[in-house]
Amino acid sequence: MLDKHIVDFNESLIGLRDFVELIDPFLNEKVEEHDKHVRPLVASALLKELLTEKNEWEDGEREKFIQMQEKVQSQIDSKYSEDTEVIFEKEETEESEFKSFRIKIRSNNENIVNHISNVRKTNKHINLLYTNSLISLLSNVEWFFSQILHYYYDEHPESAGVQKRTLTLKDLKTFGSVEDAEKYLIDVKIDEVLRGNFESWTSLLKEDIGLGLGYLKDLMDELIEIYQRRNLFVHNGGVVNSIYISKVKENLRQEIEIGEKLSVDKQYLENSICKLQKAFILIGAELWKKLNPDDEKRGEILGEIVYENLLHSRWDICEGLCYFSLNDSKINPVDKTIAQINYWLCKKEVGQYGQIEKEVVKIDYSDKKEIFQLGLYAVRGETEKIIEILPITLETNQTNIERLEEFPLLREFRETKEYAEFKENSKHFKEANKEVAKLDKTDK
Repeated sequence: MLDKHIVDFNESLIGLRDFVELIDPFLNEKVEEHDKHVRPLVASALLKELLTEKNEWEDGEREKFIQMQEKVQSQIDSKYSEDTEVIFEKEETEESEFKSFRIKIRSNNENIVNHISNVRKTNKHINLLYTNSLISLLSNVEWFFSQILHYYYDEHPESAGVQKRTLTLKDLKTFGSVEDAEKYLIDVKIDEVLRGNFESWTSLLKEDIGLGLGYLKDLMDELIEIYQRRNLFVHNGGVVNSIYISKVKENLRQEIEIGEKLSVDKQYLENSICKLQKAFILIGAELWKKLNPDDEKRGEILGEIVYENLLHSRWDICEGLCYFSLNDSKINPVDKTIAQINYWLCKKEVGQYGQIEKEVVKIDYSDKKEIFQLGLYAVRGETEKIIEILPITLETNQTNIERLEEFPLLREFRETKEYAEFKENSKHFKEANKEVAKLDKTDK
């Protein structure tokens, strides 16, 4: 069952990413559609401020900026006949140092007013998209965590401490059997766990269930910050409070003060998804390993998740899952070889090839299938050997043209002139092109 929980959790995060990717471009197009009408007003205000505040100019530089400002202002005057005032407001620190600025636009022109209003509305919608997606992300994580706890406690009810709990006579009358009462007490236990914080979750996993969680060491501070930021949005309107300041490491909240309103952007959301995806799939995998150490399906499931993420260059997730598989003695040898190659690829892609170079150069895959030899040559960047073995992998159906064009491992190789020549001369590509042509004719 744990394999199903892990797969479902991974798919729920894929769905969340897909949802954001579907909505985000539409909202950004709406912003651009209205923002292009407001941008000249902002440019004019910034140029005026520059001409007023700057004292030292190089030869001809001030005249150049004056011409730019006059040109922008001329465009504004010709487009909007009504009076339009642009105000530049600077915010300074107590030491009179520049901190930030705001631009206010006052206009009697209805079009300008509408464009500004629509920019604000759409930016608010974008902010809501990311904020609500973060909240949804943590809800998915909590659901997954509750599912794996249920799975564990159903097999080991004594670990939930149900023997020490008491029920009232009124409660007992609502249950049909002792098993029903036991399930109720387990539900109560899990509900109590979920109301705790992330630190209490990890303590339970370590102390009560006996997981190592070594893979969380480098993630812990970021995971705590993500949870605390979510809590701000759910319970405090996104406004920083003393709890956030006390829980989050200083290096992750630099220049963030109590009373400040936080936000979520696309980069923050994607980083949060990656960190939580890596952490909780590994938690699920470690629990699976503890409960069913001989289940070879674990390597297959993790391998499929790795491949999907390799296609999107999520190297950190893939490295973590591959490393876990490499240290799982019950993983099928084929899955372990795939994990090894993908682990090397991740290290290479993040600029850490030096850490593995000796191992990669030394290892011998001559006793393995050609597809694995191909992977090793790709990691090494040995183009000639790739060209030599590639026809064999295609002839023996160890791979196909579609996979060849998709493999993240061969991305570097696909950019070489040798690959271009191979595509042009290979019968496999010619046959594939004929099949595509046939399909196109059939569709027509």
